[in-house]
Amino acid sequence: MSLKHTVFHRVNRPSTRRILELAGTAVASVQGGKAKITYDPQSGGWMKRTQGGVTLMPYPYGMSVEQCLSFATDVFLRDYMIRPGDVVLDIGAGIGTEALPFAHLAGDAGKVISVEAHPATFAMLERVCRLNDLKNVELVQAAVMDSDEPVMISDMREGFCQENRVGDPGGIEVPGVTIADLVAKFNLDRIDFIKMNIEGAEVPALLGARDVLPIVRHAAIGCHDFLADETGEEFYRTMETVRALLQDAGFTVRRTQDPRPWAAGYLFAAR
Repeated sequence: MSLKHTVFHRVNRPSTRRILELAGTAVASVQGGKAKITYDPQSGGWMKRTQGGVTLMPYPYGMSVEQCLSFATDVFLRDYMIRPGDVVLDIGAGIGTEALPFAHLAGDAGKVISVEAHPATFAMLERVCRLNDLKNVELVQAAVMDSDEPVMISDMREGFCQENRVGDPGGIEVPGVTIADLVAKFNLDRIDFIKMNIEGAEVPALLGARDVLPIVRHAAIGCHDFLADETGEEFYRTMETVRALLQDAGFTVRRTQDPRPWAAGYLFAAR
């Protein structure tokens, strides 16, 4: 945990939260953004309210809606920009930092299906969607895999952001779902864009999508080979298998150069 997070956890008390709200608002102003930071007792998170909407973060210094859009454009939307009317699968939705910009870009005529496995993180995602009145977002609490069998995932929490490794016998059980299941559930005849960030579960997720990949036009798939290099856990090394699965399904696959190891792990697929 960083020093900043350590200090925050030590001072985050009911008696000091008003001070943290004022400090967070002041810092946001100094950084060039007009934002109001307030504590959200319903979720235990911190709301950052700007002209673009409300984000909900574990700390009073998280991203704004506008910053979420910039981040999504930089990382996920390098090869394809979501357009009004698009159908988007947001797999590994976290606390909504991608659902917010995706919903804005897809517009009222579009649809975003955001899937998050961990129940605590999913509760934050639900809260964010309610705070922003995102009527074009459908939420699913499940782990995207190659079957609908229940899945054990790890429960390593820092704030509300989860690292959900599948197959952890000491973790928690969550429902499983396939991309094919999602296509049937929401009666989809096309998927314009898939964003996938699920920490090593990319291969089973794609295997569970084999029958419906022909209706997918674009995808950004996060591979975590850098974690295999850092930890020695080969579970995370998926890039070459993911690339092969996408190419076999008829996609052209590209990887961008990026000095950030986690960003360099994204494969961009198009047809």
